[in-house]
Amino acid sequence: MNAARPFVAVFFCGAVLATAAERAWHFPTDILPRLTQAGCNAGKCHGAATGQGGFKLSLLGDDPAADHAAITRERGGRRIDFANPERSLFLRKPSRDLDHKGGQKLRAQSADWKAVRDWIAAGAPFGKTDLQVTKLVVTPAELRHSAQLKVMAHFSDGQTRDVTAMALYTTQNDAVATVGKTGQVTIERSGLGAIMIRAAGQVTAARVAVPFKHELKNDFPKPHNFIDEKVFAELSRMRIPVSPLAGDVVFLRRATLDLAGRLPTSTEVRAFIKNPNREKLINRLIGSEAFVDFWTLKFADLLLIDSKKLGAEPARAYRDWLRAQIKNNTPMNQVARALLTARGNLTQNAAANFQRQKTDPRDMGEFVSQTLLGIRVACARCHNHPFDRWTQADYHRFAAFFARTRVKGGELVLVERGEVRHPRTEKVVLPSPLGASKTAKADGLDYRPALADWLTHPDNPFFARAMANRVWREMMGRGLVEPVDDLRVSNPPANPALLDALAASFVKNKFDLRRLIHDITTSRAYQLSSLATAANRTDTQLFSHAYLKPLPAPVKADAIAQATGQPNVYAGQPKGTRAVQLLDAQVPSYTLDVFGRCPRTDNCADPTQFGGGLSSALHLINDPALNKKLGPAVAALLKIQPQPNAMLDEMFLRTLSRFPNDKERAQCLKHIAEVKGTKEGWQDLLWALLNTREFGFNH
Repeated sequence: MNAARPFVAVFFCGAVLATAAERAWHFPTDILPRLTQAGCNAGKCHGAATGQGGFKLSLLGDDPAADHAAITRERGGRRIDFANPERSLFLRKPSRDLDHKGGQKLRAQSADWKAVRDWIAAGAPFGKTDLQVTKLVVTPAELRHSAQLKVMAHFSDGQTRDVTAMALYTTQNDAVATVGKTGQVTIERSGLGAIMIRAAGQVTAARVAVPFKHELKNDFPKPHNFIDEKVFAELSRMRIPVSPLAGDVVFLRRATLDLAGRLPTSTEVRAFIKNPNREKLINRLIGSEAFVDFWTLKFADLLLIDSKKLGAEPARAYRDWLRAQIKNNTPMNQVARALLTARGNLTQNAAANFQRQKTDPRDMGEFVSQTLLGIRVACARCHNHPFDRWTQADYHRFAAFFARTRVKGGELVLVERGEVRHPRTEKVVLPSPLGASKTAKADGLDYRPALADWLTHPDNPFFARAMANRVWREMMGRGLVEPVDDLRVSNPPANPALLDALAASFVKNKFDLRRLIHDITTSRAYQLSSLATAANRTDTQLFSHAYLKPLPAPVKADAIAQATGQPNVYAGQPKGTRAVQLLDAQVPSYTLDVFGRCPRTDNCADPTQFGGGLSSALHLINDPALNKKLGPAVAALLKIQPQPNAMLDEMFLRTLSRFPNDKERAQCLKHIAEVKGTKEGWQDLLWALLNTREFGFNH
């Protein structure tokens, strides 16, 4: 053995210790991000629920204190060698100096490896326990071409630090952009995407918006309101042209379906062709009882009003209360306040049923955040949210708002004792709004008024955006953020300026639902044709043309009844009851189930998960109930319009809300002539119209 080696080793380690000791190490921000970037604490490695190989780390470093203890003190501190840091198992395993099933995670002598070595040499300190990263700032915030990202961490003590090399990067659309380990973004093609950045327990994102290479002419319609300004500005930046405005009868059908949940009558179509005043039409529809019924249905789906869970009488009282709010155009922040603070008799103060959705305060916290704020916090129940900023503490402090409510004797009451404990510390947590640092003040036993104050305040960053995004999706076919209940910094809107403007306008207009719907419907963006051009055919997010929307199950059932003049019959319901007026999905209807109505057992944000598609199409083709409607429908129509041309016009107007074109007229009349004008021939034609794609979609 070379006698000089021990001296060299001691000299080298002494030099490392001297250098490392000069640095104020902070384990959560100096070491943990490097482990996260390397994948050491990922769900498939030591971040798994039971860890790997007897070594467990918190998922993505969400519990720095526990991770520090596991690394430095667990199993007698065998993972750390203070005398010779480079011989530490904590370095030798991930560098593959020793066998490691996870492969090489830290290359020997790399910057990350040296940082861990120097930290160990300094005594593997935890550092300041009160020092935290409050936010990440990425530049550029929006990418239009390949670039290197720079990520700055802002600390609670006011300092900032470049953490670009330690951040974890993930692309959300690798067809548009890919990202390397160091934050180098490479643009692959035109389109929208995002790069999610995670470091030191915080998450942010850089939006990717790469313009297309179309030759863009200045042919945008004149903006009608602020919505058009934002939509057309983004389309212009992305070099995507717009389709022309929809024709009058197309707009009539679209607006009537979206606002009133029904087809326009043949009389309405004929009148609108003569006087196509779109503004007047919109105001009439928004002021109609059909609007109240349809939008009550939408919000009843959102709130999961279900008689099986709530009981028939409370559920009906709850639905009637909700309908009264829609009819009276009660500001939506006041509706939210009533839902959050109600208590007492479940039929006399029906809004109290809102808090019967869940019995566990944690489940209730998840329901409220997802329903009213558009935020999915469920991941933070067991660990800090991997894609958002919410911590376990945030989650349980929010859940604590609902710990003191109970249902007793048909009433929602408050109890003196009710608490939520943090699962790691087992300590009782006090209620606090999401993102707030201060504990809420109770009104006697009740913390919920403080929650309502925060949630409905004009400065609340979530409620108005969530509502605006939901309403936009109902009207336009997709949200600016999808899914609509997953608003987070790492899931940026397709058009951020538009969502900001919609939310700001909603607040400015005192949370007026009808005003928001009116603004959207009167915009040129809403009134564009659904016929895409060669240059905007691939656009599915920026609204360069109207997107086809399948008719919701209740609307489709009602449309068939309206077109045939044969109302549907629902068990236990008065004759003439429309599907959009039904209390809930407990009213039996195989047709509505196949068409895909919301069962209200869980989130209904994606209606396609409950039915529709091929099963719906096959049902309509073979539905015995529909076949029974055809004969009486044709007989009634022939009494009104016995002449073939007039009969054909009426049939098209009742189903497709338009007159047949010349080709359609010739083909249909030829068929009728071949069958000698029999009722069966007209029944075949009516059946065919009801089975067209045009009938089943709002375009």
